[in-house]
Amino acid sequence: MTLKLNMAQLIAKARADKIARESDQPDEPGPAKPLVTSIATPASAPSASASSPTLSPSAPATATAPIANSTIAALRAKLAARAVERAVARTPNAPNTNAPNSSAITGMHGEAITYNSQQQSFIDTVAKGTSAVLIGAAGTGKTTCSQGGIASLIASNKIPILNSEDHKHLKGGAPGILICAFTRRAVNNIRKIQSEDLKSNCITVHKLLEYQPEYFEVEDLETGIPKRTMRFVPTRNSINPLPESIHTIIVEEASMLSFDLFTELMEALQHPVQWIFIGDIQQLPPVFGPAILGFKMLELPVIELTQVYRQALESPIIRLAHRILSGKPIPAAEYPVWKSQDQLTLHPWKKKLNADNAVATLAAFFKQAINNNIYEPDEDMILIPYNKACGTLELNANIANHLARKREAVTYEIMAGFTKHYFSVGDKILYDREDAEIVEIELNPAYNGSKIQPPSKHLDYWGHNQCTTAESEAGLYDSYSSYGEQDIDSLLAAVADASEERVTQASHKLVIRLLDTATEITITKAAEVNALLHAYALTVHKAQGSEWRKVFLTFHQSHATMLQRELLYTAVTRAREELYVICEPETFTKGITSQRIKGETLAEKAEYFKGKLIS
Repeated sequence: MTLKLNMAQLIAKARADKIARESDQPDEPGPAKPLVTSIATPASAPSASASSPTLSPSAPATATAPIANSTIAALRAKLAARAVERAVARTPNAPNTNAPNSSAITGMHGEAITYNSQQQSFIDTVAKGTSAVLIGAAGTGKTTCSQGGIASLIASNKIPILNSEDHKHLKGGAPGILICAFTRRAVNNIRKIQSEDLKSNCITVHKLLEYQPEYFEVEDLETGIPKRTMRFVPTRNSINPLPESIHTIIVEEASMLSFDLFTELMEALQHPVQWIFIGDIQQLPPVFGPAILGFKMLELPVIELTQVYRQALESPIIRLAHRILSGKPIPAAEYPVWKSQDQLTLHPWKKKLNADNAVATLAAFFKQAINNNIYEPDEDMILIPYNKACGTLELNANIANHLARKREAVTYEIMAGFTKHYFSVGDKILYDREDAEIVEIELNPAYNGSKIQPPSKHLDYWGHNQCTTAESEAGLYDSYSSYGEQDIDSLLAAVADASEERVTQASHKLVIRLLDTATEITITKAAEVNALLHAYALTVHKAQGSEWRKVFLTFHQSHATMLQRELLYTAVTRAREELYVICEPETFTKGITSQRIKGETLAEKAEYFKGKLIS
């Protein structure tokens, strides 16, 4: 279970432990170090009540040598005081942070949190400014551990204040700790558990490198005519480096970060930083090349969390995840034993079906589940290994079509290049790996292309209009009667005008709203429309780094070549509260017994990654 921890308490405890450790050692003279003493938001930090225990909030700030910039020093001291005040004010029975042996802290719901020896080893390593790798399976407390590491870093007086230096996505004034991930979905999940002062420091690696489109001309190999094309490139590099006030970079879901992208990140850093790589070696490796996690496991100190907490094992989802990792199959006769109401269901197929019949059966199941409020499309997720055949594309079309008919939405046929798409206002989609919703669709006057069908409440997501009589949308039909209908001469003239902008336009303009930020974006290009995907069902690879309240996991015999332990484990651990698995027992067994990442121990798995890197 993921906990949103009380960061102020974590910092107060980390600082108290540091003072206690230092009191047992002789003072060592040395130069003053940059200092950030809190990540609390001063404006929102409450004052300590009169009944609160007496603390010395200024002690950590005065423990180091004087800082040259007195203004910054005063601000940091003030932040330190308010962090401790907030910790005390929020917890009436807060432990005395001056007690050297106080190790218990609490999360946001008052639950007791005590670090085990492995977690404490990581926190101590991080507090020293040492780069490290943190590895652990589901339920071992990686989130708790990483939050404790962040608090210990801030309490260590090693972290400077971040100077954004005109960076588009970073905000100055926060601690110089960045928390990065490969996907926006992973970053959004990470941001939810951070304190307010660190939320803006959660960022994708591409945003950190300020990727931007670069337009250039290449020669067409068939015609020899130059054509304009585009690629995304990082604008942060050795010439335009990242701010030197970045002290620590934490890479979450490090198994998803490629070696090549990490190399670009290193080129943009012209100063040494502390690296912390956090990942789960049991998950799927990236599909785009070797992961930097495997390389760093062979280079940096590795702390592996192996203790699965009892509270975690109370979740049948976590128990199933660790059963999968054990490689021990689950016989079909045991499926009823694993069932836990509103938490876990293993549902076997009644009989073998080919891929087409299987996806039709799944579509019927989910339509019924929607009607019975068992499946909530806006909140829950369907995961399936493939896109094609018994895969996400056909399943998404069925679900989107069913929902559009239920809300009596008008469906549009949209031409993008040579591809037809069917969308309605209200559809749930993926835009640039981010959850979004279509809020508006209208004709694109810049479109020059094939004729398209008029929009209709009776047009389905395969292009069939079920209405056989005059429609109430007759006015709409009239406006579309000649839309996109041009003779070949006019089309050639448009191309001859070198109006690349016009011939690459989609038939419609779509306004989409990003669900996490409520930002609205208008897309008109054919390539942009072709990149849109309905997001009711995703592949397991696309789901990596994300989690949902309820997950439906569907497997079919046609997926057998992809079913391996790492894929099953990754899919299962995407469910936060409830998991519903639809599978053929023999197919599920094959997935549990097949292993993609060879080796049982951490060292053996590291050797596997080493081999991948060498090759």
